[in-house]
Amino acid sequence: MGKTMLNHLVKKGKNLLELNKIYPIQEINGVSITSVIYQIDDFVQTKNSDGTTYANRLHLEALTDGEITIVLGKGYLAEKDDQWTNALSHTDRWSGGDGIFTFNLTDGNDAFDLSDPVTSLFVFGDTIIGRFDRITRQRLSPFVMTNNSMAIQSKDDGQIDFLINPQKNGNVAGFYKSAQKYDIAGTVSMNLIKYDDSLENEGWLSGFDPEVCEVIFDLATNRFVSHINIKNYYSKNHSVLSTRGIRKFRLLSSDDSSTWDDLGEFIALRNIDGTSSTEIKLQKSFRFLKFSINPIPGIGNYGDEAKEGLYGLKKVEFFNHQNQYLDVEAKASSTLLQEPAKSWLWLQDGVVINNYLYFFPLTVESDTSQPEGLQFKVTGVNQIKVPIQNEFPATKLQTQKRTPFFFKHALGEVTMGGAIMNHPEDGYVYVYGYITNYGLRQMIVSRVLPDEFELFDSYEFYDGVGYGSDLRKAKPLLEHISCEFSVSKILKGRNAGKYICVYTYDVSSPYVAFSIGDSPEGPFTKPQMIYKCPEKEIFGKTTYTYNAKAHPHLSKSTSILVTYNTNTYSLDHNMEVADIYNPRFIRLNEV
Repeated sequence: MGKTMLNHLVKKGKNLLELNKIYPIQEINGVSITSVIYQIDDFVQTKNSDGTTYANRLHLEALTDGEITIVLGKGYLAEKDDQWTNALSHTDRWSGGDGIFTFNLTDGNDAFDLSDPVTSLFVFGDTIIGRFDRITRQRLSPFVMTNNSMAIQSKDDGQIDFLINPQKNGNVAGFYKSAQKYDIAGTVSMNLIKYDDSLENEGWLSGFDPEVCEVIFDLATNRFVSHINIKNYYSKNHSVLSTRGIRKFRLLSSDDSSTWDDLGEFIALRNIDGTSSTEIKLQKSFRFLKFSINPIPGIGNYGDEAKEGLYGLKKVEFFNHQNQYLDVEAKASSTLLQEPAKSWLWLQDGVVINNYLYFFPLTVESDTSQPEGLQFKVTGVNQIKVPIQNEFPATKLQTQKRTPFFFKHALGEVTMGGAIMNHPEDGYVYVYGYITNYGLRQMIVSRVLPDEFELFDSYEFYDGVGYGSDLRKAKPLLEHISCEFSVSKILKGRNAGKYICVYTYDVSSPYVAFSIGDSPEGPFTKPQMIYKCPEKEIFGKTTYTYNAKAHPHLSKSTSILVTYNTNTYSLDHNMEVADIYNPRFIRLNEV
């Protein structure tokens, strides 16, 4: 039997009962009830496999006046955790942020039910640095907003210290920012390995009359390459500009970028209308491949009346038979146009592996065509690697790498890195992402061995049957997830051995939801709303909540610590009420 929760008086006929929270209901006893409709607000709910129905609203019809008893069933009951929420509310300097990812810096174990205290890292997204009036709760000008910040919780006394990153000139910066080598726009060589055809791509153009004209491709590790496919330079508006395309060139391969093997001389087809390509069979293993282009007009390119002396390419693809390599970088000896893209990073989830902290941040650029609060566009996903020294992230020693984990295909826009789970039971790290299609986000999953975490062509993607190398075949596992979420293995309690995914239903709704899976790739139960965030009703106007997730190493399996973010689309509203922009904590308690 369940636990008696609530007693209510009902009248004969139709009754509407508004409950004070979302309850997992097993049964309703008392006077005879002819019908019951269970709802979470306006969403009708049905019974799950445990015989439980979640609801905060009941429409029922009673045969007589009398009393009913609501009996709690198997499931979770969400409760506010004001102690944690207050601990992350800060008034001086650091005064608000979102994101909130947590990591165990002592030994990297992000599992539930840790027995000993550990040093915990909190990483925040966009952060407000400044003061606010403690009585009126209004923010005071001026203030600074950085794209990320951190806090450290001591394993000795539990004290939380908020960290900002002051600069020599007096400004404040985030600890993690776009690496200069990737924060570029123009006719740059990295365009050659952008394999998303849905995005406009200028390709690569050399500078005028280069003395040396080379492009070197790096496959991250030694790979067997059966063939390459070259798409030569062209302009969709001016076919005459296809004369900039390379013509005669040599290919050289290397394992170390120092000693090169000459593979011979080749000719690339002219690409007048964007439909032509050149396939070159290689059947060779290497890490680096160099295009050495003869910088003589009419020989190294297709010549032109203007005698520009420019040499260009549109795209170069690397294959192991049917499998395309995507973990490729390119560097050119000469570039015509190169300028800062002025991008920034929004951190996604991370993981600790071998005393390094890894993230998969989104790269983001301004887009003023969007409404206030949404004037941005995502342009890619990078990987950041940070050494952990003395249980502290050595952010000044971080390195960064471009990933192929953001692109569009027939099913929608793919983004990887929204959640990560280290899973020592089978030796894999699971990196989750989502496909976005008309605003709906569906979860997908990949896995990789820890020692190959930086080698993106070693990742495998679940296609509904097994794991394969093609990200385009990743099968959606769960609908209505948020951009940031969590997947964690439950170690104790009723769901021991299963996996819980925690997220905000449809990204920015007021509902925290969860699903239970039988394995890292599911199958997962349908989304279950478990908590209604009250901030929209409290603060009104343009307030919204988003990106809920669990924090396993700070939790018990039967009492899961969950955060969600609170924000407003209006800067003026944020200035009026400083309490809006702070993470909130709740607990999912097993009942």
